[in-house]
Amino acid sequence: MEPPLSRQVEARADVLVQATLEALHQDPFWEAREGAERARLQGAEDVRAHVRHLVQSLDAHQPSIMESYVHSLRALRISRGLSTLHLDTHFLRLGAALEAQGFGPGTEPQEHLRVAREALHYPSGLARRLQDDAPELSHAATARLRFYLTPEDLPRLEEELRLQLSYLADALDEGRPEVMADHVRWYVGFWPRRGFGLLAFTTVLGMLKAVLASRHPQARLLLATAGVSWEETRS
Repeated sequence: MEPPLSRQVEARADVLVQATLEALHQDPFWEAREGAERARLQGAEDVRAHVRHLVQSLDAHQPSIMESYVHSLRALRISRGLSTLHLDTHFLRLGAALEAQGFGPGTEPQEHLRVAREALHYPSGLARRLQDDAPELSHAATARLRFYLTPEDLPRLEEELRLQLSYLADALDEGRPEVMADHVRWYVGFWPRRGFGLLAFTTVLGMLKAVLASRHPQARLLLATAGVSWEETRS
């Protein structure tokens, strides 16, 4: 008799953690943000916690366990300088690792991860509106910045812009402008590692302000304030 899905996933925990970490750490952000050793140890701990809660939700056949778990991650996210999009990427990579182990689309583990990712959306308000509009806004900003880059780099830039908008939505939801300001202050030093050549981070922020314009005035104002904080770091 085949063991329950929860036990099958649990038995593959080490493989899932390793595969998820390898995919995540293709992005130099993690090492730059936390240091190589801490990124490895903390990353493994994070993904193992994801798998552990997934096993619990599969045991109980209650995807809501994953939803509650996601809500508990929000405070940790800000304290570590991460965005909601980073959490979503964690679950996306874990989903790919599960698929490689035979738990593909339509399976119960994938459905529970889908619920977890849905829980990362703010329920309402300015932050939710910005989350919903982020794909369109990042695409519009990328189109205006296309002359700085080769066509091959445009998808990477669009993804990068979505990351900045995720930080902005988080700051809006928290009502804490310093969340975005602290991020910008750190990110300006990291930006060259993104490999966008002569495209400056200030130019990227300026274009985001332009596309936010009248549709998201509060977000635009918050970003402008963060930009002032960044300028201060130059002196």
